[in-house]
Amino acid sequence: MSQEPLPAPSTPENPPPASNRRLTGGCLMMLVVAGWIVALGVWMAWHLYGQVREIRTFTDPTAQAISPLAPTGAQKSELQGRLAAFATAIGAKQAASLTLSVDDLNHLLAAQEPVNRLQDIARVEAITDVIRVKVALALNGIPFTGERLYLNGFISVRPDLKKDLGPVLLTRAIEVPGRTLTEGFTKTYLEANHLDSLALDEVRKDEGLNPLLGKITSLRCEPGQVIAEYVP
Repeated sequence: MSQEPLPAPSTPENPPPASNRRLTGGCLMMLVVAGWIVALGVWMAWHLYGQVREIRTFTDPTAQAISPLAPTGAQKSELQGRLAAFATAIGAKQAASLTLSVDDLNHLLAAQEPVNRLQDIARVEAITDVIRVKVALALNGIPFTGERLYLNGFISVRPDLKKDLGPVLLTRAIEVPGRTLTEGFTKTYLEANHLDSLALDEVRKDEGLNPLLGKITSLRCEPGQVIAEYVP
């Protein structure tokens, strides 16, 4: 039986054949990109952990109790009557004003859809040149851990009007008694206006209310009350 000849042993004069598997430019580029992605992911995870660590210094693992101020049947009817009269005047292009007290705002938060979603997380405490609101707002902790942190404190908002939105609540101050908020968190939260989104985003989706809100011509705070006006 014939056998194939064995390959010649390698010697300095007879080196083994060179491998065809070489690191190409494309492979090298992919390795560099993958390295950058891994480094970026590590940096982002570390940055996020640092942010959560800071947030823990002025938040709590549980929410403070927010007791809604539910109106009586008569109070609810009277408030809804004033709201309806103001809306009717706007629809008829007649000058009108609406005055809301601290109790009125809390009655809305406790019993009026859709803002009553906030009844367990927000309560109006006072009105001066701003509206001071006691809050228990949930913040995310470390992702995928289920950690929840709560901002138990006070947020001051100033009502204003924007041409494209109508009434807005501009966050002007955040306070957590006995704690110091970081500058970065405070700046971000003031710019984000989260309380405005929580309170008014669902109202803005109402096809009946939104056009009326956009026609309000004046919105301001006075001691103890918020005043909305319509001048055709």
